[in-house]
Order: sequence, then structure tokens, then C-alpha cells
Amino acid sequence: MENTSNLKIIYEDSDIIVIHKPSGLATQTGNVGSKDVISELKRYLFQQQSKKMEPYVGLVHRLDQPVEGLLVVAKNPKAAKEMSRQLLDGTLNKDYCALVYGIPEDEGTWINWLKHDKKNNRSDVIVQELRDAKKAELNYKVLEKKDNYCRVQIKLTTGRHHQIRVQFAANGHPLLGDNKYGNPESKELSVKLKIPAVALCANKIAFKHPTLNKTLQFEIVPRQF
Repeated sequence: MENTSNLKIIYEDSDIIVIHKPSGLATQTGNVGSKDVISELKRYLFQQQSKKMEPYVGLVHRLDQPVEGLLVVAKNPKAAKEMSRQLLDGTLNKDYCALVYGIPEDEGTWINWLKHDKKNNRSDVIVQELRDAKKAELNYKVLEKKDNYCRVQIKLTTGRHHQIRVQFAANGHPLLGDNKYGNPESKELSVKLKIPAVALCANKIAFKHPTLNKTLQFEIVPRQF
């Protein structure tokens, strides 16, 4: 395992890199000179080359800037195409863990209808009949209970903007550390527990290697909570 200045490399070969992205680092930005996953990896790969040239970094999927977790990145176009196919057909599996306010039922499935507000970079639960409503579905299981919060494991059935954060907030259990979707009680508890960022981590990922005939699985422990 190697570390760039902000990333921890979990796995690397000639086709892909799997990294542990920290909370607070954007996956990709349009701002020149800003640090993000893509620029960090390009710098890392450039330094590894004997013949210096612009390295290929193919972004397969994203994590929101405040969210920690596992990302897989392609090192060539062929790998990028195959990994993107797996993402689209649902065979690239990602699981998340989170700390949420309150104690929901031990496990469950939530279905809501969301609308993305691009101007304000947020999503909201709306009724199904409204225009632009998109179905959001997830499954969760409570792993550990505290007095007024718990740790949950989450599997997404759909992939919507801010989906986990929005659905847990809409169902009365906002994520700790979430100032955008949290309620006064969850925000107060987050301060008390000294949780500075959204307590959400993409902690598991599994996929078929783009060129080798084998399935890869990775799991990490969140740094922040």
C-alpha cells in the first residue's frame, strides 16, 4: 500500500487503482490548481513513469466531497469501458456505513421519490406524481446501537444525488455530521460527539477485474468515525 499526499492506495496493477478517499477531498473539480482525486492520481502516476507523459486516469464512479471511502479508477481506456459497464449493469457493488441520529428498526427498505436541485446542490423528497421525481431505494441494517444514535450498513438499489443523506433525513434519522440535511437534534449531537464531517463511508466494494478472470473485494475501516 502506498500513500500520495491525500490518498491511500489499497490496490494497484496495470489496469486499475483502488483508493481510500478521505473526507473533504473532491473526486474531480473544474478549478485549476485545486486538489482532487484525479489530479492527485495523475501526479502520482507521472512520478512513477520512466518516460514522462500525461497519464491516463479514467474516473469510473464518484463520491461526494464530504464522503470518505473506496474508489476504483481505470489506468487505460479498455479498463475504463469495462468498469463503466459494470457500474451501469449493477455488478460493481458498493456498500456504505454511517452513523445516524436515533434508532430506526433493525433493518428495512426505504423507497422515496427525489428531485435534484442543481442550483442549490441538494435533493429533496417529493411525491411520485410530480415532474422530475426519481425513485430512490436503499436497504439498511443496524449494526450497533448507542443511546441516541447507531451505526448502520447500507446497500443502494438506485444511485441518486445525495441519496443516502436525503433518505435517512426524510425518514427521521439524519446522518451525524450532516449540516445540509440534519435536524437541530442531530447537529447538536454531532457537535457533542465531535463529528466534523458527514459520517458516511463507502467501506466495501466488489467487482470483476476488467482483464483478469477474478472478482476483487475490498473493505476499509472509516477514519472519521
